[in-house]
Amino acid sequence: MKKRKRRGGNGDEASPSSAAFDRRIFPILLAAAAAGRSTRRTESTVARLLRRALSCSRPSLHPLPDSLLALLPLLLTSSSASVAALSCEVLGAAALQSMEASEALASDAAIADGLARALRLRSGSQRVAEAACNAIMDLSASSVGREHLAGSAVEFIYGVIDIRSTECSKSASKANKSFYLMVDTLVLMVNSCQVDSLHNLQQDVVRKVLPLLHKFWKNVDTLGSSTDCVSSKNHLQSREHEISEAIFRLSMNIACPAHLEPDEVRRSISGQLVSDYENFLLNYWEKSTYLLTRKQKNLDVDSVFTSLLNEFDSRTPDTVIQSLVNGIVSCPAIASDELDISSFLNEVQGSLGAAVKYKQDIRVVRTNDQCDQTSRGYGMEEHFFDDGMTFQDADAFIEKCKDAFKNGFSVALRGMEFRSENIAAIASAVADLFGQPSVGANIYFSPPRSQGLARHYDDHCVLVWQLLGCKKWMIWPDTKLLLPRLYEPFESLDDLVDESGGRMEVLLEGDIMYVPRGFVHEAHTDVDVGGFEVNSTSDCSLHLTLAIEVEPPFEWEGFTHIALHCWMEKRWSSLLVKSHDEEQTSLFALLLHVAIRLLSKNDATFRKACMVAAKLTPSSSCTTTHLKVLRSNQRSIFDEIIKKIDKSCNFKDALMCIELAVKEKNDEPFQWMCWLRHLPQHEGTNGKVDFCNILGALEELLEAVSCNLEQALTEFTDFKSKFCRSEVYEDACESFQMLLQMYRTTRNQYTRGMLALHRKHEI
Repeated sequence: MKKRKRRGGNGDEASPSSAAFDRRIFPILLAAAAAGRSTRRTESTVARLLRRALSCSRPSLHPLPDSLLALLPLLLTSSSASVAALSCEVLGAAALQSMEASEALASDAAIADGLARALRLRSGSQRVAEAACNAIMDLSASSVGREHLAGSAVEFIYGVIDIRSTECSKSASKANKSFYLMVDTLVLMVNSCQVDSLHNLQQDVVRKVLPLLHKFWKNVDTLGSSTDCVSSKNHLQSREHEISEAIFRLSMNIACPAHLEPDEVRRSISGQLVSDYENFLLNYWEKSTYLLTRKQKNLDVDSVFTSLLNEFDSRTPDTVIQSLVNGIVSCPAIASDELDISSFLNEVQGSLGAAVKYKQDIRVVRTNDQCDQTSRGYGMEEHFFDDGMTFQDADAFIEKCKDAFKNGFSVALRGMEFRSENIAAIASAVADLFGQPSVGANIYFSPPRSQGLARHYDDHCVLVWQLLGCKKWMIWPDTKLLLPRLYEPFESLDDLVDESGGRMEVLLEGDIMYVPRGFVHEAHTDVDVGGFEVNSTSDCSLHLTLAIEVEPPFEWEGFTHIALHCWMEKRWSSLLVKSHDEEQTSLFALLLHVAIRLLSKNDATFRKACMVAAKLTPSSSCTTTHLKVLRSNQRSIFDEIIKKIDKSCNFKDALMCIELAVKEKNDEPFQWMCWLRHLPQHEGTNGKVDFCNILGALEELLEAVSCNLEQALTEFTDFKSKFCRSEVYEDACESFQMLLQMYRTTRNQYTRGMLALHRKHEI
């Protein structure tokens, strides 16, 4: 080639056609790639060829010949740092020629794997690292490219993490450029990676890289305007929300350091004896208020209470507010029946780690019961901030909260289970204790002589834990005796409160009170304490509420739907049901699902929380005895429900409800059925029902029974009786546990991700 150049050759070696490349250059590259230990001379020749290809204003190897594409995976992992780096640069240059070229190269699994291996094998070479990272960024220019590279994302992530420990150049600007590029690549790969693949990352490796991302996330604006940035590529390119999403994604599968057994929390909220907990469940749960008073000397030995109190700096009201609000970010809502965290991440893309949003995350509120009295006899809420307001300036927001507190406003912060590891551990243990998917946690800080929230009732049960000071509560029992459900509209309080029937409770530090859903209540710090001293919290009130939300699948009605589904699965998997009967059987099952729902609207038993999955660690024969009593109680409730279904489920009422929906083309009254899609269905079943698009099945059901209503009624009654006589309790318990675990998995992933965004210390 040197001779040709001296003889005035036309430079084909610099800009070869595909055929010329195969004839002149390919053998040299093949020799270099195939040799186990290539010589310096060969490596030098290969490097020179690659440099010439890159030296033209338009890279000469465009499009890349197929033969070079075949060699690139080997060249990328060459033992020569120069060859490996230049191969990365050739790859990146080719990707920049067009979006189509970039997507085609990214879709080549061998090239993606070779690029990932180049990062890991040559992590000691800063030049290879930069070239590989740049190539990854070029190949990821489009969503299609990122999607194709996602298959090798875990390898890319490990490669970038390995580079983190590499010594940077002595030049500060080059060191920054290299380091920023690696962080940008890491963020890009983590956010492009399939969520399931992130399970493959070792937790100890993730724990090492998370503090680095936290550091960049908190200082991203400063880094972007750093004085040592001489060009746009010399600083971090990742946006703030992209770094926060990467932190969230990497943290979803990291076990939280704080953990509590359900039994520890049980002793704190109901007493030391298991019999106390049994008494609470049998006589108070979802029936009446319950107060556990605590003596001050007992609080010092209660590790759960101590962990709660340690979350806050209780020296002054200002320090309490500072410890509550400082460093928090918004916790966007996740759908209660969301079982795929990827769907949530797609919905909130670009907003994770955003500033807190008023009413979604925090409320600063007071109820004026003197000037704003209504005809109903209770005060109206006044808010310090406007709905939906966000707070970009965190320091200014904290100061405004302090000012509001001095003017009688309470500070109410929701989602504490996403902001504090200790509170998350307590909430998780309470969820285990009651056999529910999750428990929410809110904190309320109120000044003296004030009322925060106006009189109201909740659609969830509440455990109120007084942490500082004292608070007076007025509680009115549920006069309707029908537990309100999640997501149902709230009723006016006019008909729910008998002013003479209220009960007053005063909570002191350490006291815990249980308030069932549907019980109207309001709370005051109205003890006359004289002048309000800013430097004392003794007359203020700080309490935590643990909200036990009973999702639809985990009420007794939900358990009954699961039992019916399990029974149908057994029938379909047995020889008792012929294939031509499957469709009709499925329609009768759908009709019975509707009839059960109608029955539950006016029967409190169906609305109660099913606790067949409640956890109580048996530590003695005494505990085992109480466990048997509680399990026996759950079985008795189910037997009672089955009798009601057999006796009272009405064919005609269910059919009328379906007729109305079909006539109006309105499936809204049947949206409650959507969660049934999560239950496993027998493979190859002809009668499968799409519970998220139910109108078609309802039309088919109506058509099937309307031609002969009397016969349909007889067949439905027989179908219902067979179900009620079946033994499906144990099967339903197993499916209930499986569904609960599915809900828990997504909730836990969300909680861990949000806790990572609120973490204030090194991980």
